[in-house]
This record gives sequence, C-alpha cells and structure tokens, in this order.
Amino acid sequence: MAMLSSFFVSCSGQAKDYRPDFVKENMSLVWSDEFDGSSQEPNPEYWDYNTGGHGWGNGERQNYTKDRANSFVSDGSLKIIARKNENKKWTSARLVTSFKKSWTYGYIEFRAKLPTEKGSWPALWMMPQLSTYGNWPRSGEIDVMEYATNTWGKKTYGTVHCKAGSGGNAISSNFTEIPDVKKWHNYAVLWQEDFIQWYYDGKLINEYKNPHDEKDAWHKWPFDKDFYIIMNVAMGGTLGGDIPQNLEKCQMEVDYVRVYQ
Repeated sequence: MAMLSSFFVSCSGQAKDYRPDFVKENMSLVWSDEFDGSSQEPNPEYWDYNTGGHGWGNGERQNYTKDRANSFVSDGSLKIIARKNENKKWTSARLVTSFKKSWTYGYIEFRAKLPTEKGSWPALWMMPQLSTYGNWPRSGEIDVMEYATNTWGKKTYGTVHCKAGSGGNAISSNFTEIPDVKKWHNYAVLWQEDFIQWYYDGKLINEYKNPHDEKDAWHKWPFDKDFYIIMNVAMGGTLGGDIPQNLEKCQMEVDYVRVYQ
C-alpha cells in the first residue's frame, strides 16, 4: 500500500494531519479504508455486520441491519444512519472488521462527523478478536470515541474496560468538549505495549498505562491480543437515553479509518 503524505485529500477537502510525532516518525500505514470506491456497499473484504435488536446488553432500541438504508458509501465517505422504519421501529447499522482485519498495537484513527440528536449514541471502538481471557469485560474493550447528548451533553469520551474496571467503573475514562462534533474531527488511539493514549484532533485527552502487575496481569491489561474495529450508531439505552417522538433519523459520517504500526 502506498504511503500517504502528511496532508490527506478527502471528500471534505484537505484534512489536517493530526498524527503525533511518534507516529509520523516511527510508524507506517498498514491498512485503511478511505470509502472512495464506486460501490455503495462498504468493502466486504473489510467489513461485516452485527445484526439484531435484542438491546445489546444496554437496553438499546435499534435493530441492526445490513440494509443500505442504514449504511452506505457515497461521495467518498461512509454513512451510518439510524432511522425509523415504516413500523416506527428504529433500525441502524453496526459495522465490524471481525475475522477480516484485526491488530495488536498501533495507531488507529477515524475521521468522522457525529450525530448530536437526543437519543443517539454513536461509537467508534474496538473489541478483542478472541475472548482469550474470558467474556466481557475480561478480554478488554477500547472505546476510541463515544458521544451521547442526553447523558454527557457536549462531552466526547475515550474509555477502556477490563476485569479490573467494567460497566460504570471503567478502569480509565476521560472526555473533552469538541466545539461542533457535527463537523469533521479526528478520533484516535495510540496503543502500545506499555500504554493506550487517546487523541482527539491531535490533543491528548486520556492515557491508561500498563501496570505490569505480575500477578493476574490480564485483570488490568488484557490488551496484548488482536482487536477488531467497530463503528455504530445506537439509539436509546443506558447512554442514549430518551428518544424524542418526532425524531426520524440521525447520521454518523466517516471519512476514513486508518491503522499505523
């Protein structure tokens, strides 16, 4: 794959390179999806779908589908749209690279526009390809970005989960307020053997250090295995909260996903 220049031309014009110096100097691009293909279908060599509508453990309202009404590529970006169907039920999409693309360590970067409608809960995150240390949260979870207007207002969060901290007691979580998340912003993690750092538009907002606990090390650091990427828009649930009755749809748009190692 050809190396990209320090500035990237995308569907929204020229995008600033927010990568930390460490990434620029020591890492190379190993995979990306620029969503610039001719097909409306997200590249099936990269993306699969979680489907269903059982609440996903959080009381969410949407039914995830593979339908192009809920996810499609156009004009150089991916759209994930949560919408009411003809039966007034919410549908959405949850795209995953599971068993197609996964990585241990790297700089994982998304450029995205987020929905701010009340009731929406967009997320860009990562889960372990194999549950080596057991079921959630034992094998870990890396939330690159979560945003939920009803619960957090204008706060955008980066969080990590493991056995030592799960649910509402995440082992590490922090936020920043981005002026307008409906515009393009970069959300990324620098994941190394000794730490995970979160960068929003190049600004470090959170860091979780590997404690190197010799006894039951995986309790606090299961992050030494392959993780895959997830992108979704949930509706309602524990973080999404109440959905206005007059809301018909909301959209997350993703310009690209890039992985450097």
